[in-house]
Amino acid sequence: MIRQAYRFAAAACAETIWRCPFLERPFVASGQAAWAWPGVGRFYRSTASRLVDRMRRAGSPFRQVTLGDVRIVLDVSEFTAWPLYFGGTPYEPATVDYFARTLGPGHVFVDVGANHGYFTMLAASLVGDTGRVVAFEPNPKVFRQLQMHAALNHVEARVSLLPTALAESQGEAKLYISLEDTNSGLSSLTPGAEALALGSLSEAHTLAVRLDTFDRWLASSGVDYVDLVKIDVEGAESRVLAGMRASLAAGTVGAVVCETEWGGPFHRTLCAAGFCARRLDAFDVLTNIVFTRTASAKASH
Repeated sequence: MIRQAYRFAAAACAETIWRCPFLERPFVASGQAAWAWPGVGRFYRSTASRLVDRMRRAGSPFRQVTLGDVRIVLDVSEFTAWPLYFGGTPYEPATVDYFARTLGPGHVFVDVGANHGYFTMLAASLVGDTGRVVAFEPNPKVFRQLQMHAALNHVEARVSLLPTALAESQGEAKLYISLEDTNSGLSSLTPGAEALALGSLSEAHTLAVRLDTFDRWLASSGVDYVDLVKIDVEGAESRVLAGMRASLAAGTVGAVVCETEWGGPFHRTLCAAGFCARRLDAFDVLTNIVFTRTASAKASH
């Protein structure tokens, strides 16, 4: 009975805020302060979750958020932006901080597995009108979100969006589509057994996507040097790396941020290629690792 009353109260609050839009801003402002509190914070998060569901169903989940010193518009029903908007808690904060310290006007950033564009939009704001951002996202539904974000943030002139997956060769492959409503980032070319067992991915929900290689794209892009590449491809990072060996060997990539396993194949390969590694955001097994060229590797180029 208590649980049912709790759910009814949270749903009623969410519906009231939805029907009275002027209440949303004070609700979020006060709720951010209570986000981590045991009692009221839990009720706030429950209400926010129901409000987000209402936004998603109505097709109007886009809100302005702040990442460091940058203000951008994102879909706050997505897993990256939901805690940022409602809780003031940035997704992958150490990686966001690294972007803010590393990218500046005129730089070139490549986002491999861009998803709906959390880091693409952040980078586009940091590199300015003289910079360039290239985002690869093969999931058609998520790619449309990415396009919407670029339009809402008025960065189409500096952002190139490509509906392609990067791998070791050109061609076509099967992409497993995430079945999680609030986490489209689980989609993968190489699904893990756990994701299939949990039902986050399924053999019944796949589609064919185009493959390209980083090396081929770079050779035809007109870009001489990429300051930063971010790779988040749910287990397919070694396939991406296999397609960018020539670029890495030529010294045309300054740094790489990848969600991968510390000490795993990707980590070992880049360290052997003259990069040094440092942890950014750590998760259960995986870590966002930044790979930067050592002084000796820079000198050799």
